[in-house]
Parts: sequence; structure tokens; C-alpha cells
Amino acid sequence: TNTLAGTVTVYDAKNLSVVKVFPEDSVSHPRDVIIDEAHNRAYVSAAMTGFIEVYDTRTLEHIGQLEFVADRGGDQFYSTGLALDSAGEKLYGVSRDTPWVGWIDLKTGRSTTVKIPQAQGATGIARDPKTGRLYIASQETNNVVVLDVNGKVLADTCIGAGGVSVVWDAVTSQVYAATRAGGTVAVLDRDGRLVANIPMNDTPNHLTVAPDGTVYLVSMYGTGGDKVQATGSVTKITLRK
Repeated sequence: TNTLAGTVTVYDAKNLSVVKVFPEDSVSHPRDVIIDEAHNRAYVSAAMTGFIEVYDTRTLEHIGQLEFVADRGGDQFYSTGLALDSAGEKLYGVSRDTPWVGWIDLKTGRSTTVKIPQAQGATGIARDPKTGRLYIASQETNNVVVLDVNGKVLADTCIGAGGVSVVWDAVTSQVYAATRAGGTVAVLDRDGRLVANIPMNDTPNHLTVAPDGTVYLVSMYGTGGDKVQATGSVTKITLRK
């Protein structure tokens, strides 16, 4: 996603050449993108709205929208982080400016939202496919909130300043959460207990996890004195054996 340009770019994974660039301002503040390989879909969150833009990954065409709708009151849902249950055909999301978490039934397009006051400034979401638990990272409350399949709060753990991204590692059954202001990656067990807090480069921004359990962190700026490009870096995190 190209947030400032309001667009999405498709790259060839083999050589990172540009395959297609969608028109500028076609997405309102795009942030997260998640690929459903089984159903040939890409979902992109439009963070200034509750909308999710939907793309066909075979034809590379924009084919529609989904929407998270807050269940009560006049709150707006501001979509940021996304998580996918491909087998169950559900898309999960969090709202940055209002304390809502939701999921969309991809078969019907119907959304369900739950208000979580403990998650203020929610930006990242991850899911454990075995238990269905959700892990929410929030920038304003500096925490990871653990929810059960019905949206009930199971744990609320402080991780450091500015929780911005979170991933579930199925190999170790652990959660990794990046703190942008804190400059760390917190490690939690599946019940939300903090087991480690790893110092990282300035302004950690995004995490992803490989099938072998290796975690990768993208930071907005490099470490002072490092030979890598100062405007950004990628850090590889592996479990010590």
C-alpha cells in the first residue's frame, strides 16, 4: 500500500518489479493489505473509513468494497490492521480512532463489531487459528489485548509505548508486537503473558512472520552508525535454540 498517494501497487515477488499501480487517490489512506490465496483475493484497509477495498489477485482488478460498521452510537470504524481466517471466510479488523474490533463474513458481507475500551488507538491485529483468539496492539493504551472468539477480553498486557503491529507465530505459539515509540518488540505467550522485550531500531513499524517461525521487522529509520540505509531497515528475529 502507498498511504500518502492513496493507492496500491502490485509487485512481482520474484524480482520486485512493478506489475501494476492502481490510480492515485483510489483508496482513502490505505494501510494494511492481506492476501487470501485460496480465494484469489486481496483486502486493503482504508484507514480514514470503515471500508475494505477488495481486489481480484488473478485479474488484478478492483472488484468491490466491504465495510466494518460500528454496532452502536455514532462511532465510525476506522480500519487499520487486518487478519484473515481463510478457511472460515472471515476478515478481522481494528479501528484506530475509535475502540472497536470487528469481523466480516466474507460469504455474506455482514460485519460484527465489538467495543473494546481497553484498545485505544488500535493499529495491529493477529489471530491464532487453533483457538480463534485475537491479539490487538494499540498505540494509545500501549498494550496488547487478547480476545476470545466472541470478543471477550481475556488479557490486557502493557508492552511499551506505541503498540503498532502484532503477529502470531504458529511455530512457537507466541505473539510478537512492535512498539513504535518504545523501539522494542515484545514477545508474549498465547495467554498474553509478557515473556521478553527486545530492543530494536528506532521506530519499529511492521512485523511479518515466515512459515518457519522467523519474524521480520520493518523499521522506519535505521540504527545510528549502522551501514544499512538510514531511512529504513529490515531486522530478522529468530528464536534462540
